Amino acid sequence: MRLFFGLDFTGPDKLTIDQWRSKMLPPLAQQVAPANLHITLAFLGETADSALERVYQAANQASGQSFSLHIDQTGYWSKPKVYWIGPSHIPMALDTLVLQLRDKLKQQQISTDNRPYQPHISLFRKLRENPPAPLCAPDMHIQVKEFCLFESQSTATGVRYRVMERWPLTEPGSIREKLARGHFQ
Repeated sequence: MRLFFGLDFTGPDKLTIDQWRSKMLPPLAQQVAPANLHITLAFLGETADSALERVYQAANQASGQSFSLHIDQTGYWSKPKVYWIGPSHIPMALDTLVLQLRDKLKQQQISTDNRPYQPHISLFRKLRENPPAPLCAPDMHIQVKEFCLFESQSTATGVRYRVMERWPLTEPGSIREKLARGHFQ
């Protein structure tokens, strides 16, 4: 199985992203399907069925707070040929979640991509060059209340990302969050 941890978006958030893409950018090849829009947290790649229990244990041990993402920039990476949108500022809660997941996966002897973390939502793939600037920069706020384990499935119509499991993030100041930090008496 080809797996990764990521942030899934609500239907309305995916629609907002897709509408911004259609209105602000020219039609380009290899558009990422709206259903596949997400932010990767930790890429695991090919993972044996026998390792799946350890992957779940790592996720169960990770914890974090819910947060808001401000999607306000675009970017293009020439090596993977990907055009993306993402936050110019990484919330501390997101950074902490990524570090925790990587650490818990490492403790379970599950290897992940160790490149510096850059949260992004891929909009187009296999672009030979950076497309023209959008008519207007993105300005979207997305509430993140959970993280997910995804399976990347190849189908006749292209890749599909299936959510295998979801883990809730706590509300800042919640009893659960205070108990986890030892601040509740």
